[in-house]
Amino acid sequence: MNFLSLLVFIFPFFTIFELLTFNESMDFSLLQANHFKMILPEIFLATSILVITVFFSIFGTFQKFGFPIFMKTFSRLSLLILALTFCLVVNNPITFMLIYQNTFIFDALTSSVKQIILISSFFCLFISENLILRQRINNFEYLILILCAILGSMLLVSSYDMLSLYLSIEMQSLCFYVLATFKKDSSLSAEAGLKYFILGSFSSALLLFGISLIYGCTGSLNFDNYLLLFAEMDIKSFELSELIGKGLLCISAAFFFKIAAAPFHMWVPDVYEGSPTSSTIFFAIVPKIALFTIFLRLYYTSFGSFSENFLNALMIVSIFSVIIGSFVALRQRKLKRLLAYSSISHVGYILLAFASNSLEGVQSLFFYLIVYMITSLCLWTIVAALDTTQNKEKPKTLGDFVAISNNNPILGVTGMLAFFSLAGVPPLAGFFAKMGIFISSLSASLFFASLIAIFSSVISSFYYIRLIKTVYFEAKNNNTFFFQISIFQSLTMGLMLLFLILLFLNPSLLFLITHRMALCLF
Repeated sequence: MNFLSLLVFIFPFFTIFELLTFNESMDFSLLQANHFKMILPEIFLATSILVITVFFSIFGTFQKFGFPIFMKTFSRLSLLILALTFCLVVNNPITFMLIYQNTFIFDALTSSVKQIILISSFFCLFISENLILRQRINNFEYLILILCAILGSMLLVSSYDMLSLYLSIEMQSLCFYVLATFKKDSSLSAEAGLKYFILGSFSSALLLFGISLIYGCTGSLNFDNYLLLFAEMDIKSFELSELIGKGLLCISAAFFFKIAAAPFHMWVPDVYEGSPTSSTIFFAIVPKIALFTIFLRLYYTSFGSFSENFLNALMIVSIFSVIIGSFVALRQRKLKRLLAYSSISHVGYILLAFASNSLEGVQSLFFYLIVYMITSLCLWTIVAALDTTQNKEKPKTLGDFVAISNNNPILGVTGMLAFFSLAGVPPLAGFFAKMGIFISSLSASLFFASLIAIFSSVISSFYYIRLIKTVYFEAKNNNTFFFQISIFQSLTMGLMLLFLILLFLNPSLLFLITHRMALCLF
């Protein structure tokens, strides 16, 4: 184990040194030879996955060691790998580059999104360590699948070609299918994984069919070629524009499924409910920003000329999402299903900013996504901390919040503020995030969609307030005993709540970061 830790330490520090010296010694005539340095974070992460897979496969099957379980050690090692991968992303000296025949792109947008993915993944594993042990998930392959899903998300963000886009999405999705079924003694988990796999395969087929239609019309799979082809072209006089539009419609439907937008949301409640809580936390927080980033790049950069029909479809899906997510959640009593429908409604708000088709809309989209990820980390940490002697093996319900205010008042206050942030109540960052969405949509003259979104936001506030009522005003059960909250979960909750308050008091830094990200698409 010490040898493995030493190996994991040495490799990234060597690569970081190479990157730092790359800026001084780089010969631009040999730029192609240096392309691999742009994907060093992905290379390091993939190499680490291979090394630890071999190591744990060998030592975990040694009879003389008593078939040791490495979950706690591997969890800490995974956190170290993510931290070192983050260092490699931050220390990349190149601001813009297209590599490997324009298959991958590296700019400020990809760098920022990769950092967000790695930070959110780090905290997801951070709060899930005790949860994984409590759920008796003793297979080291579980964390390997999470690392592979993170690798797929990072490759997806950098994709600048339809083929790399499809392969990255499939790499991420295949890991998710298995993560959903990891509760081996639960029929709900098996059902969730099977439903996720079948519907996910259908969406992947739609994506592949749409790509094939566009390739048949253009003869290219590269985003840059699409940009050059359609930049000065009159789309209305282009005889294949209708076929390309159908291909974009198929691709859009596949993406709507992946981001859980209505009416392509049918898998979300069952998958959230049946999956292990540690897997659900990862599903709910990490993948959305990678999917939205490649979605934005595809339509704003390459197919902007086809935006008229696409934006109308986007607005319709946004309206469906906010209505279904807000109204169906009113009837939910199980906590995971409630948060699943809540995420559907928030995807609707994000798509409304997407449909505004402006720099301000994209900036508000990224701002909302980051604030939503911070709030979700806080909320799912609270969900992970709700394990009691009664509900350890059962789905958590709203009734599990009843005893929080007596047993852990600080946990109750943190949950109340996190729910208020989701509802968009000041003085929390969720207020600024929703306000930015509505301002950008109204500026784009999306008055009807904005009115429905505002009305649905008021409706959704009801079930957030109902949870707060459950915490503080329901009859208390003094026989409820919660498991001790880990130091990792306490630190995460405190840090995320601090960010929610600070981003309301001074959101300037996040505004600048998201503005820089949005500029890469215009």
